Amino acid sequence: MKKFSVQILLLIALFLPFRTMAVTAIFYQPQESDKNIASQEWQIIFQQLKKKGFDTLAIQWTQYGDFLKNPENQAWLKERLDQATAEKLQLIIGLSSDAEIFNRLKEPSNASEEYLKKLSRKDALLVDYWKKNIPEDKLAGWYLPLEIDDRAWRDPKVFAILKTHLEEESQKIHSLSEKPIYISSFFTGNMSPNDYSKMILSLQQTSGLHIWIQDGAGTGKLNPSERALYLTPLTKCSTPTASGLIFEAFKQTQHDQTFAAEPLPPQLLEQRLKLRAPCRLDSVFFELRYLFESSFKAKN
Repeated sequence: MKKFSVQILLLIALFLPFRTMAVTAIFYQPQESDKNIASQEWQIIFQQLKKKGFDTLAIQWTQYGDFLKNPENQAWLKERLDQATAEKLQLIIGLSSDAEIFNRLKEPSNASEEYLKKLSRKDALLVDYWKKNIPEDKLAGWYLPLEIDDRAWRDPKVFAILKTHLEEESQKIHSLSEKPIYISSFFTGNMSPNDYSKMILSLQQTSGLHIWIQDGAGTGKLNPSERALYLTPLTKCSTPTASGLIFEAFKQTQHDQTFAAEPLPPQLLEQRLKLRAPCRLDSVFFELRYLFESSFKAKN
């Protein structure tokens, strides 16, 4: 009887939809000033991440404007990634971004199509580069730094531009690598919760991307009850649209200006690090420097 039950379970598993194992990840945004941190200190950071329960390091970008384009900076970043994998952290490799990305896409138009195509060409080159420089068994996926918000893409015409771009981008990357592709999204009350859910579902269905939703706790633009109206439908266990949640481990100090934030008090930070997405979805935290303020602040 017991053997029969095991056989039935195995048979059922064959017909369940495939899903990659959920990750517990933390973002890292490489910056020029980070090059001043000693190699030994990086090793300690990655060791601590593993002890805190993280299994994946998500590098937000591997090219940011001109930063990380030259061989010296690429070698510096590769050394950091090698140190992370030495501590048994998997890698999700972010692709191309720049400081003007939000301004360029604030009022999307046909001009943004060419901008997105330019990013796509850079992304293909970066996928090819990192495939050659990261062992395949250490690579958990790719990340598109283009964040999907609930303001820029409300117009149906410009949403069609985004939809086409992500579909083509996904196809191009998958022609080079079979690894999953991730992207993130955030909301600030510019769409209704229902319309936002429809947008995320539409993008997920057409592109096949794994979409992480930022929880908005750090930016504080919406209160917890308002945020729940957006997050709950996307993480419903029976039919989850989101692939995971990004828990913001910071407090934003400037709004409607250049982004500025500060780390949470230690006790509150530890509480947030214990959070996990429902339904065994991915649990992702933002960002590395807020966990190791002393290492980064002293070098900036």
